[in-house]
Amino acid sequence: MNRLPKLKWQGLAWSLPLSRQTRELLASLLIRSGEGHAEVARLADQLRQDPALFLFAALWRPLDNRATVRDLACQLWNALPGVLAAGEGFEPSAARPDSTAADCTVLNKLGRRFARMPIERWLSAGDAWLELVGPAVPVAWRETWPQIDDPRTDDESGLVAATSRQLLGQNTGETPDYRPGELDLSRLARQTAQLIDWERRFERAVETSKRAAVQQFAYGLSHEINNPLANISTRAQLLMKDEPDALRRRGMERIVEQAMRAHEMIADLMFYARPPQPVFGEVDPRAMLATVIRDSSAMVRDRGIELRLVEGPPSLRVRADYCMLLEATRALVRNAIEAIAADGRVVLSYETSPGAEGLATADDFGTVPAQLLIRIADSGPGLSEAASRNALDPYFSGREAGRGLGVGLCRAARIAELHGGRLTLSTGPIGCTASLQIPLGR
Repeated sequence: MNRLPKLKWQGLAWSLPLSRQTRELLASLLIRSGEGHAEVARLADQLRQDPALFLFAALWRPLDNRATVRDLACQLWNALPGVLAAGEGFEPSAARPDSTAADCTVLNKLGRRFARMPIERWLSAGDAWLELVGPAVPVAWRETWPQIDDPRTDDESGLVAATSRQLLGQNTGETPDYRPGELDLSRLARQTAQLIDWERRFERAVETSKRAAVQQFAYGLSHEINNPLANISTRAQLLMKDEPDALRRRGMERIVEQAMRAHEMIADLMFYARPPQPVFGEVDPRAMLATVIRDSSAMVRDRGIELRLVEGPPSLRVRADYCMLLEATRALVRNAIEAIAADGRVVLSYETSPGAEGLATADDFGTVPAQLLIRIADSGPGLSEAASRNALDPYFSGREAGRGLGVGLCRAARIAELHGGRLTLSTGPIGCTASLQIPLGR
């Protein structure tokens, strides 16, 4: 029969059986590579139907004294590809000549017996399973086992479970089937992990090529355009000194402003392609955001736009480059103001978050260091589908001609990357929210 990866304790090992239903579910999760609550709900529902999978999830890694079935599902889901790809103790039927039809019959009977028990009793009665597939269970190990509860909302116990069984072709009364199967999950997991690795490498290669192209383009612009811009600006300023006509002076001031604007666009591209290294120090996010609001007040004075700061945790500090973080936040606020145009609101807030999906993990379960989360929410029209996909790309601008290259967002995203964080954009029926995530400690 197929078996789950080995449970180990002080040199002892137990190889719990893998049922047909669990095998099909795990294969489905690996192939679909889904994410979020739906996948965890499907795994939790299978834990409630398969005692062997339940015992494996509860004993494979240490848990707190009390845990829920959903906790088990979340932990297993986060580590699933790595657990199966490692393949240790995960044996197809051909590798177990000692597996007989009698073994499967005993396990199927045991599965039906457990199906009549409350799930809260499964772990305390787990010896019956473990001693069929390994040595006697040491008392010292049992004393470390947690208490597993299964509090469920009406939605979890009804709609989610029914949907999960429908996706798997199961019916409510089906008990686990531990007969041998031909599906090698460890091989499938390794292939899936390899595919994900290839996709990530491809994305990094594309990003590296894009930055190299931007760098070459920016260097060309710097050489061919910055010199003429400097001459235009210098000559306009010289003419302004002796110009008595106020209207002509305003026109010359406008020439200088536009020359500087073009220079700043080129500088933004250069920053994206080859940024300086951050200089880390202690940053007070509240004080920094208050500075951003003060500096941006002139932009909203005649537009009917309110800038508001929502207070976060007191005495919160983050290790960051103050100037870079200030610049990124200013760019996000400026982008929000330009999106609203007139009569609206921009709300700045900050808080701590226990982790952020997609960043470098600190352990096997997908957890990451605590984050500073800065949000800039506006009441503008939101993002189009094309803008949602490409807003952080330096080649993309959702603005009409004459309103800039739209490099501010990609510059802010680059600053987040330099700090080990990231910038995300989310949109709804009204408005857009930019979320800047920065690790609290470095």
